Amino acid sequence: MNTLWQCIIADFKQRTRQQSYIVALLAMSVLTLLFFPSPDAQYQTLVINGYRGIYNSAWLGVCLAMLNVLFLPIICFYLVKNALELDRQSMTSELIAATPVAKHTFLFSKWCVNVLILVSIVLIMLCSTVLIQLYYGESYQIDFWVLIWPQLVFVLPVLLAVASIAIMFESIKWLRAGLGNLVYFFIWIGSIVQTIESVSGIGNLLDQLDAEVVARFPLSQGATNIGIKVGDSLSPEINTFIWQGIEPTAAHFWGALPLIFFSLICLGITYLCFDRFSQQTLAVKQQSSWLHRTFRRTVGMPLDSFLGFFTQYFAFTRLLRLELKLMLTGQSTYWFIGLIILNIVQVFISQQLLMSIVLPLAWLWCVLVLSPLGQLEKQSNTVELMTYSKQSSRLQSLASYSAAWIVLAMACLGGAIRFMVMAEWMLLLQLIIAISFTVSLAYFCGAFGATKRLFEVLYPAIWYFGPIQTALYVDFFGVNSQTSWQAGMPYAVAAISMGLLLLTVGVTNSR
Repeated sequence: MNTLWQCIIADFKQRTRQQSYIVALLAMSVLTLLFFPSPDAQYQTLVINGYRGIYNSAWLGVCLAMLNVLFLPIICFYLVKNALELDRQSMTSELIAATPVAKHTFLFSKWCVNVLILVSIVLIMLCSTVLIQLYYGESYQIDFWVLIWPQLVFVLPVLLAVASIAIMFESIKWLRAGLGNLVYFFIWIGSIVQTIESVSGIGNLLDQLDAEVVARFPLSQGATNIGIKVGDSLSPEINTFIWQGIEPTAAHFWGALPLIFFSLICLGITYLCFDRFSQQTLAVKQQSSWLHRTFRRTVGMPLDSFLGFFTQYFAFTRLLRLELKLMLTGQSTYWFIGLIILNIVQVFISQQLLMSIVLPLAWLWCVLVLSPLGQLEKQSNTVELMTYSKQSSRLQSLASYSAAWIVLAMACLGGAIRFMVMAEWMLLLQLIIAISFTVSLAYFCGAFGATKRLFEVLYPAIWYFGPIQTALYVDFFGVNSQTSWQAGMPYAVAAISMGLLLLTVGVTNSR
C-alpha cells in the first residue's frame, strides 16, 4: 500500500506541474462559462420544451452533469492519454522496468492519477458554476449537495471509464500513438454519446425533466435540446421556471454499475497488454515483407529517381525532395496502396459521393502523415543544424509546407484530374483551398502545440462537422458548392489559411 501511495504521489506531482495541466484547468473554467450563457444570450445549452430553469443550484448541477457526460469524454481522454508516454519521453521507463514495483501496482497508480486529474477538472468546473450562479443573480441560495450529487452519480462513472480507456490505449502498441487518437474520436462520435447517455441515466433524467415541464406548462411549444441552441429573432422567446431538483435514488446509483464494470474490463486488458516498457520489442528489427520489397522496387525507387533528376538543379527543389522523403519514410505499404485505391475510386464515383465522402476520406487518410508538420526537424534531430542560418530555416519551412501540400494533393489527384476534364474550375479552386487550409492548420498546430496530438484531435472534429455533416461555417471544402460560395466561405477559408501560414512562419523564424 505504501508503494502504491508513493507511485501515486510522484506521478501526480509530475503531471500536475506541466503547463498543459494549468492551461486545461483554465480552459475548462472558460468552457463552464460557455455552458451557462447569460440570460439574454443568443444561445442556450439546455432547453426543455421551450423552457429552461432559472440559474439555481438544482438546475446548474443537473445541467452541468448532462453537458459533462456529453463533452468531457472527448475532452478529457486526450488530456490524460499521456500517463505512460511521459515515462517514455523522460527516459525513466528503463528505470521503472528495473524496479521491483509490481505491474498491477504501477498501472493502478497511473489509473488513480488519471482519475484524480479528471476529478480536479470537475471540481474547478463546480467552483466556476457557483461563481456563475452568484454573478447572474437569478438565485443567491447555494445548495452544495444538489450541485455535487449529479456529478457523483452521472459524471464520476464516466470519468472512471475514460481514465481506463486512456491507459488501455497507451498499453496497446498500435493505439498508443496518433491512430489511437483517431480511433477514439470515431468511437465517441459513433457510439459513446448514445451509450453513456443511456447507461449513465442522463437520458432518463432528461425524460423526467421533459415530462415535468409538459405537466406544468401544457400549452407550451418547443423542442427539447441539449447542446447548443442558437436563437434568432423569429424563434419564440425561451421562458424560465423555478426547478427544485430531484433527490438521488438507488436506481441512479445502480445505473453507474455498467460503466464501473466496463472500467474494470479495460484495466484488465491493460494489465494483459502492458509490456512494462520492455525494450525487447523495440530492439528486434522486423524484416521487410514481400509486399514491401516489391512495392519499393517497382514504385518507390523509380519515383525517387524521377524526383532526383528533376530536383537536382536548385537548392529549394533538392530540399523539397528531402522533406517529401522524410515525410513519407516509415509509412506502411498498405498506406500507399490505400492512397492509390482512393485515387482510382475518385475517377469512377459519382460527383456527389466524390465531394461528400471520398475526398474527405482522402484527407483523413493523410492525417497521421501531416500531424508531424511543424516539428519534423525536432523529430529528426536537425534543430541545431537549422539554427545556424535563418535563410536555411525559411527555406526549410517553405519546403516542409510544400511537401505536405504535395502529399495531400497526391491523395486528391484523381478528383483534381476529374474536375479539370469536366471543366469544373470552381470545384477545383475549392479543392485547392481545402488542401491549403488542411496543411496550414497542420503546420500551425505542430509549430505552436509542439505535439502531433493537437492536429490529430482538432482536424477530425472540423472534418466531421464540416465536410461530413456539411455545417456551412465549418465546411472548409464546401460540399454544397453553390451555398458555400453565396456565403463567401471559400474566401474566408483562403484568408484563414494564409493567416495561419504567415503567423506560423513568422513566429517559427523569430525563434
